[in-house]
Amino acid sequence: MNHRMPDRPDFEAIEAYVLDRMSTEERSAFERRMAGDPALRAEMELEREQILAVELGGLRRVLSDLASEEMRRDADPARWSLLKYAAVLALLLCGALWWFLRPSVHERLFAEHFMADPGLPVAMSATHDPVFADAMVSYKEGNYVEARARWARLLQKEPLNDTLRYFTASTFLAEGDTKSAIPMLEPLAASGTSAFAPKARWYLFLAYVRTGAVDRALALPVEEDPLRGDQARAIKHELNAQ
Repeated sequence: MNHRMPDRPDFEAIEAYVLDRMSTEERSAFERRMAGDPALRAEMELEREQILAVELGGLRRVLSDLASEEMRRDADPARWSLLKYAAVLALLLCGALWWFLRPSVHERLFAEHFMADPGLPVAMSATHDPVFADAMVSYKEGNYVEARARWARLLQKEPLNDTLRYFTASTFLAEGDTKSAIPMLEPLAASGTSAFAPKARWYLFLAYVRTGAVDRALALPVEEDPLRGDQARAIKHELNAQ
């Protein structure tokens, strides 16, 4: 994935997210943005690791200073011992926090390779239904809840419609809800006739990767995809190396 420098608004948003300075609504909206923008998500992960590394480095300097000071400590050795052990404890806690917050291999691979389906041109509505077209407009604007609600009404009438099932699953993926997307993608990925089968297999593969279903991910023949085969092979190679 090509690295790009975030602009000032994105940088400020990333900083606010990492430092937990966002409201619940702002945080949810930013997470939806990251679900559809792997570069933004990768930049956030990098910023989080850098902040934790700075904090870790600061504690290491404190330890170093304490070690130097203890060599010259005065008549109160107990005070310096207490500070030393407090700093060691803080260092261990910071290291544990960094390890806990760092993205897993599965999350990182998903963030690096996921890009939300751009959707169909409205004129190509497979159902020739204005409701479908309106939902597709909402989808393209990032209003995934609204798009899904509109498509849900159509799915009640056409529960086996591949187009409706695929793009409903796409709304879940764009929101980062891979667990809800998986059961909708599985029958499409296994279909021998659906026009959405190749893309469904690719997104199902990424969903399996993110949820840690490594065996299922490795079993999907996504490396045969002429468009995404190289990416699939690279991901499988990294999964096999775990």
